[in-house]
Amino acid sequence: MQNLTQLHYFWLVAREGSFARAAELAHISQPALSNAIKSLERRVGFVLFERSERPIRLTQEARSILRQVEATLREAHNLDQTLENLSTGEYGHIRAGMTAVFSTALGGPILAEWHNAHPNVTLELIIGETPELIGAMRDNTLDLIVGDTRDLRHDVDDLGMTALPPIPGGAFCRAGHPILTLRHPTAADLARYRFAGTHFPDAIVGALARFLGRKDGDLSPVISIDSHNIAAVRDAVAESDLILLTTSGTVRNALALGVLQQIPIDLGIDGKWAVAKRRGRVLHSATDTLINKIVEIARREHDQRLAPYVPQLVPSRPGP
Repeated sequence: MQNLTQLHYFWLVAREGSFARAAELAHISQPALSNAIKSLERRVGFVLFERSERPIRLTQEARSILRQVEATLREAHNLDQTLENLSTGEYGHIRAGMTAVFSTALGGPILAEWHNAHPNVTLELIIGETPELIGAMRDNTLDLIVGDTRDLRHDVDDLGMTALPPIPGGAFCRAGHPILTLRHPTAADLARYRFAGTHFPDAIVGALARFLGRKDGDLSPVISIDSHNIAAVRDAVAESDLILLTTSGTVRNALALGVLQQIPIDLGIDGKWAVAKRRGRVLHSATDTLINKIVEIARREHDQRLAPYVPQLVPSRPGP
């Protein structure tokens, strides 16, 4: 029987094309990883890598076993997770990934309600762009993700996906912004200002450029302030004439407080997300309830049934 740790190291080197990078990901020294690979080569009786090539290439024999090694490692992980589920019950750990907009808009109520039902299960939430989240899930760093469906269209046969209800996008500005003096602002009115956003997929950036009437040869950036940190972007918009392009959920409480206001214009662009997990991978038993909670909260947001929580935080003024 082969050593699973050595097989894992082999898989890392095969994927990364580098002993140094594989050692970094495995949290061991490069000499230790090289020795483990040499030991595996002695066990199987053939060389696994063409070490003179850059990036390092698999030998023909190694390529013939790579898929079986991947399947073996996946089944070993599934067995470990099944045993952990049986032994820990409601204890354990889940790792989820979300895009910046979705996590800011709906992450709070999702995590609060799910945690109330599973107080002994810890959860780590990673924020990133959809392609990065997909890669992390395929590396088994994440158990599930909520990604933009526009980045979940190709090379996703290994993923099981649940589409979420679309959420309309909008344009938001500070109270007292000059554009609010217009009863029916147009795209041309909007285009006079600079925009802030959160690393939109290329499809959305293109749609915004067309909406604003940008010419095909115009290479100037559509988004002037671009950041995953929506709190920073939101505050910048509150203190300037920047216009924030996002969904209303990300600024729900700022709208309730009157700090920001929605500009009365239909962008015609929706936020579209889906929950994704890898097919055939055994996950913690509480993962399905987390997915169900994500779907439930997204549906409530779509139906405009999510209320801001600021009334609970802002003390009422005493009467006269």
